[in-house]
Formats: sequence, C-alpha cells, structure tokens
Amino acid sequence: MTGGTATSKSMLDVLKKLDAEFAGVAEAVENGEFALWVGSGISRNAPSLGGLIERAMEFLRQGAADPATAADFTPAFEEALRIAEAVAADVAPHRSTVFSAWPPALHKAIVNRLWDKYSELLDVRVAHKEDDYLLWDGVDVRDAFANPPPPAAEHLAIAILILEGVVQEIASANWDGFIEAAVERLGPGCAGNLQVVVDPDHLRDGAAKARLLKFHGCIIHATQDPGRYRQFLTGSATQINEWANNGLFTAMVGRVTAVATDKKAMMVGLSLQDVNLQQLFGAARKEHPWPWPPTPAAQGHVFCNAKDLGDKHVAMLKIVYGASYNPNMVAIKSSALLQAWPEQVLPALALRIVTDKLKLLLTQRLAGGASAGLADELTKALNRLRDAVAARAEGDQTAFVNQAIATWSRLVSLYRDGQLAAHPERYEAINRSTVSHVANDPNAVAAGFGDLALVLSLLEHGLSGGIWSLSPPAGAGVSEGALIAKGAYLGAQARAVFVVRSAQQALLLQKSGALNDNSVVIHGDEMWQMLNPGATGAVPSSPRGPRRPPGRSNRQQPVHVCLKPIVEAATDLDDLRRRFISEVTL
Repeated sequence: MTGGTATSKSMLDVLKKLDAEFAGVAEAVENGEFALWVGSGISRNAPSLGGLIERAMEFLRQGAADPATAADFTPAFEEALRIAEAVAADVAPHRSTVFSAWPPALHKAIVNRLWDKYSELLDVRVAHKEDDYLLWDGVDVRDAFANPPPPAAEHLAIAILILEGVVQEIASANWDGFIEAAVERLGPGCAGNLQVVVDPDHLRDGAAKARLLKFHGCIIHATQDPGRYRQFLTGSATQINEWANNGLFTAMVGRVTAVATDKKAMMVGLSLQDVNLQQLFGAARKEHPWPWPPTPAAQGHVFCNAKDLGDKHVAMLKIVYGASYNPNMVAIKSSALLQAWPEQVLPALALRIVTDKLKLLLTQRLAGGASAGLADELTKALNRLRDAVAARAEGDQTAFVNQAIATWSRLVSLYRDGQLAAHPERYEAINRSTVSHVANDPNAVAAGFGDLALVLSLLEHGLSGGIWSLSPPAGAGVSEGALIAKGAYLGAQARAVFVVRSAQQALLLQKSGALNDNSVVIHGDEMWQMLNPGATGAVPSSPRGPRRPPGRSNRQQPVHVCLKPIVEAATDLDDLRRRFISEVTL
C-alpha cells in the first residue's frame, strides 16, 4: 500500500479509496456484509489508558507508602513496577512522591511500558481483596468513566450506519457508552434501534435494527447495577485468558464467534492485544474459513489503522487465512489496511451510503421516462456534491459531522414535512434497509427521495459550474431554509432555498411565516403550478445571471420552481440544467 500516512488522509482521500481499491469493501458495507469490531481507538474521549494506568500506579504507591496497609500493598506495587520493567534504584528516591510528579523520563517510561501490558497491570492482586480490586476500587473505574463528553465523529457515524440499516452487528471491547449515546441522540426514543448485550441473557431480548455485543462488559450497566454487571467487566490478563472457557460468557462467546464466522470484519480502533480475540477468530476459521483470493466478494478483514498493520493484526491475518497466507501475504496485507483513522473512514462510509441511496432513487425516479438516459450524468453530479461536502471536513471532524447531520436532517425534514423536526438533533434516515434494496422500498420511493436527489444533482451543477455557491443556514430558524445559495455575480444576495415534495409542504411553510421575498422554493412535483396557474416562478434569466438588476428588486413573493414540468420539457441534459438555472434565478 502506498500513499501518505493515516494522519495525512482527509475524508475526501478516504472516499477516493472507497471508490477505487476499496470499492468492493464499500459496496459490501452498504449491503450489510460487514460487522464492526470496535476498540479503544475510537473512544479517545473516554478515560485514556494512560490515565487509568496513572490511577492504578498511584493507588498502589499510596497503599505501599502507608504503614497501615504497606504489608498488603508493597508486594502488589513491586509487581506493578516489575511489569513496567522499572529499575529499583531509579524508583527508590521517589516512592514517597505522587506518581505523576516522578521525573518525566521515568514516569513516561513506566506508563509507556504498561500501555501494552495493561491487562497484566490489572491482574496485579492485593492480598485479602477481590480479584478485581485494583480496577474497581484502585482505578475506581466508575468514577473514571463518569460524566462522559458527547459522542465523537466515529460514534455518530456508526449511529448513521445503524439507522440507515447497513450495519446490524457490532462487537465491542469497550466499556464506555458512546455508541449507545450516539444512537439515542440521532434516533431518540426508538428502543428498537440498538440491542445492547452485556449479560448473555440480553441475547434473548427483543431484536433491534442492530446488536451491540459488549463482550468485555459495560461500565454503564456495572455502575447502575454492580451486583449483576460488575462481574462482566473484563480487563485483567487472567480474565482475558479464561474468557472463552468461563461459563459466565459461554453464550456471548458463541454469539461473537458466529459474528466472526458469518460476517466480514471491519476493525476500527481495535489493537487486538487481547489473546481471547485471537482465539476467537481462530475458532471462526475452523468453522468456516475465509477464502483467498476473495474475488468477486470483498476481502473478509479490513483494519482502519494508522500507518501500518501491527504485529497483532498480522497475527490475526495469519490465523484467518491459514495456508493461504504465505503465498499471498503481500496482497492480503495490502487489502486489509485501509490506511486512515476511524474518524475519517466511518463518516466517509456514511456519506457514501447516503449518496449511493440517492443515486439509486434518482435512477428509479427517471426510469421509463424520456429522461431515463440522463440518470448516469445526474448521479455523477451527486458524487461531486458528496466530494464537495467531504472537502469541508478539515480540522475538527466531530464538528463537521455534527454540522453535516444537522444540515441533512434539516433538508429532509423541510422536504418531507414542511417543518423542522421535533427533535433538532435527530438524524433523518432515507430508509432502514441496505443500499441494494432502497429502490425497491416503497416507503423511500413514496417519500420522494428520487426528486430530492434530482434537485440536489441540479444544484450541484450550478455549484461546480461557478453559477452559485451553497452553504448551510447560518441560523436555526425555519425561515433560514434548508440551504443558503448565492449567485456568483457581483452584488448577488444570499437566498434561503427550500426543497419540498409538493404544495402541501410549501403551504405549511407559508402558513408558519417561513417564506418571504428572499425565499426560493423548489417543488418535486407540479402541484403548486396547478394550484396557481397564473403564477410565474421567476423572471427569465441567462444561466450566468439575471437580466434585471441584482438584489431583491420589487418582488414581494417567494420564487416557486416546480421540478416535474422542467424534467418533462427538457430535451437533453444541457436543456434540463439550463431550464432549472433559469427558473431558480439566484
């Protein structure tokens, strides 16, 4: 694999990969073939592993320094230092000093060595205490995970993949609740969106759109009901090594193994340090080996990882491909590394999935009509719009994803309902099925998403042609529209653009006072024109600018543009675009 490091990859770079060498992977994700395997790499807003190590070391140091507890704690502290490969002479002068104040070089060396040995550290035992005493009381894992920040870009993107129906299985080694919080935020009040499994008894609960298998436990459940769920928190070396053979987890092991056997695996933020995961994928290979080469299907295992595959990733590939690995190791390793961070890959997948659904619905909308032959070029415009959106994803990825969700959901709510959603942070999904099924979904077709896709395609032509600019609304009020458009000519005024299914939504907007003389309302059908036969959409103009002086002039009414008659009258693609530009008159 060539190219820049993962840190230099933008969301647009990732989309290009998903259109090229990883196109098969993207299509397989869109059609529900992949499960997500989630690790701590996507939960950087959770307590860092370094922070947990700090807590553990300071707890042991304090206990060893206190004469009242030194007899029990000193052996445990010494064991932790031994795991960290610390030299006794270097440590001796600082044993009475808070661990965070130890000399920087010594402190950093200890934390770094324990980073890859965290399970051994959590396995340190204190005499006369419970096996998980260091985690539960020393680290105080409940306090460490209290008051979490909002979900990040990765978690929000996973929620979109769930709500759009393309991800049904997620296996997570994380204790945090970021995925659950993201799904609840974007799909509030819909208990059927996500089935969370911590206790194997949860496997018998009612099904949901997706299942989250938290096979190492859950801090939310453990905090709310420690008597039942504390026992499921898995972190120490002994717990990990015995996991597959512990009767407490038998049903969970079976379910997670089934996911590894039946679904392709996309690893996001998973280091694969834990030996039980290596064993699990080995068991899955024995049940049903993954073939190489995978053609025509996508490869079975993909890592979203920084720079290169780690030793544990390569070890897993050797396990899952068995005898096929050695003769094909270069191709297998290259195919397995999508060289970008999950915070770029997951939102890029979500953006591609929404676009591909719109493309299929646009094609279905034009099928059988005189304009059917235009579908290919019009869907290419949707790809260009997708890329233009992705190009804005610079800097804070979470801020970008939040803005993208807000703009998209606002667009869909106004189009479908003629009003803003009751839950302002709700994500408006196109439908709840995989991409390949969307054009056969009567609800998605009846909702008019094909017309919305066509409008977006035509707006993109004006954007890429330098005729106008497009941006999200600056304010939250409904009068701000779905988008803000501004002509490229000198003195052009920013206009609030609404896209609506039909006259019903436009009348609701009009009744609410959302429309004014600065509004452009684009209708999917011709009903407005039929109800207002004497009305004119706009003063005719050239494709590059108006024939009248720019600005509001003396018009006191919104411009209403009906898409259906434009499409029916167009003789070719250029004519369709020319008619649309003339009617919209930005």
